[in-house]
Amino acid sequence: MNKLCLFLLSIGISLPAFCGFVEGEDAFNQQHYSQAFSEFLPLADEGDFRSQYYVGYLYVNGYGVNQNTKEGLRYLQSAVDQNYDMAQAMLGYLYSEGIAVQKDKKKALQLYKMAASQNNISANLNLGLMYYTGDGVTRDFKTALNYFQKVPVNQKPIVARYLGSIYLNNASFRDYPKAFYYYDLSARYGDLSAYFALGDMYRKGLGIPTDTTTAINYYKYAATENYAPAQYMLGLIFANGEGVTKDIYKAYAWLKIAADQNFTIANDALQKLIKNMSLTDLEKARKQVVLVQQNEMGKMDAPLKAIEPEKVTAESEQKASEGIRPAPQTKRQPLRRRRRR
Repeated sequence: MNKLCLFLLSIGISLPAFCGFVEGEDAFNQQHYSQAFSEFLPLADEGDFRSQYYVGYLYVNGYGVNQNTKEGLRYLQSAVDQNYDMAQAMLGYLYSEGIAVQKDKKKALQLYKMAASQNNISANLNLGLMYYTGDGVTRDFKTALNYFQKVPVNQKPIVARYLGSIYLNNASFRDYPKAFYYYDLSARYGDLSAYFALGDMYRKGLGIPTDTTTAINYYKYAATENYAPAQYMLGLIFANGEGVTKDIYKAYAWLKIAADQNFTIANDALQKLIKNMSLTDLEKARKQVVLVQQNEMGKMDAPLKAIEPEKVTAESEQKASEGIRPAPQTKRQPLRRRRRR
């Protein structure tokens, strides 16, 4: 039994519902789903909205219980009817993706907004993505930015990529220092597309001094981690001798590796390159592909130091919104649980 429950019982306080929920949540977090289900089910049937959410989640996914989407949806809807934001966000996701229900973007939008009004992080992120991509709504970067800015990067690191993209690529919101900050942050979480974007910023001198060497270093790391756009870019760089000695064999190798991932523009560039190569050149180029695959793929250290999600604080994000690079955090910051109003 949970230590807190033991303590409460030892001093004569009987809180079976509280203790049952705590036991269920502990079991859930440890992926002991059958135990979690047995703890949550009686509480859910008594009307506890938090337990209804968990029971719905377990039923829909078939974790710890035979999958039963009908029952899962029933429990989720009961929690939604009690205005529980976690259930609203999950049910919104199911409608958005057409999982266990018929896909309905309008219903998803409605549920996400209900959850977002209670500061639900997942709902804010998914609303941002809907408006960013125009998925079921009119594409609107201002609205997307509004929702993304409500998402703590330390809890949903992927949001840094989209913030970086808006600040870099959208003329109405272009802000190179902010773009650099968010892409740098995203890259430190291991986002290869962010390394690619930073490479572009260094290569083109977007808000920072042009630095081809750093750009190539960032492209190459993403390329060796099998990110096709970076492989394509390296191919072009070696083909044109941009900041490096022109090398058609390395150009061929990177373009071929990208093309083999069905990256269409890489294949187009590869075919143009091949037209100007002799049979001897082609043979050497094919050998270069093997050398790159054996000696470089997955063997390059990340250029930027990785960070853990909890190292990003609210203060550092506020500084980012002002276009200021924060100092590295060294002390772990505790996360505060939101109280239900």
